[in-house]
Amino acid sequence: MFKQKWLLLLLALLFLVAAGCGQEQLPAEPDSDEGVEIVLPDQLPAEVEEWIEDSRQELAGQTYELEGVLYLLVTYGERPTGGYDVEITDIAIQDDKVVVTAEFTEPAEDEMVTQALTYPYDLAMIEDPDLPVEFVATGAETEIPAR
Repeated sequence: MFKQKWLLLLLALLFLVAAGCGQEQLPAEPDSDEGVEIVLPDQLPAEVEEWIEDSRQELAGQTYELEGVLYLLVTYGERPTGGYDVEITDIAIQDDKVVVTAEFTEPAEDEMVTQALTYPYDLAMIEDPDLPVEFVATGAETEIPAR
C-alpha cells in the first residue's frame, strides 16, 4: 500500500513536469477589426508637430497622412484650467472605415487643478488603410467634430 502511494505521487509529479515542458503558447491573432497601432516615435516629423500646434485650440478629430502612416489626432480645444484630458482608447479598422474612440474627462468640481489655460490632445498612428475615419466620443463629450 505504501509503495502504491509513492508510485501515484511519483506519476503525478512526472505528469506535472511533462505538462510544464509543453509547447509555448503563441499569442492569439488580433481580431480583424483591430487596428495595428504604431508606437509614437520620440521625435515626430516637423509637419506633424506643426499640424498638432495649429489644431490644439479647437475640439476636433483629425487625420494626417504622411509616408504611408495615418496620424489620428483628437484635440479637446482650449480649456480654462488643468484637469481636462482626452485619450484615444480604441482604433478599429472595419471593412469600410476606421473608427477612433476617444474618452474625454474633465475635473470634478472639488478637484484642485492648475489655474492656467490647457490644450489637451491625444495622438496615435496606424499604417494608412486608405479608409475614411469616424471619431466617436465617450465621457464628458458626446461628439467629436471632424475637421
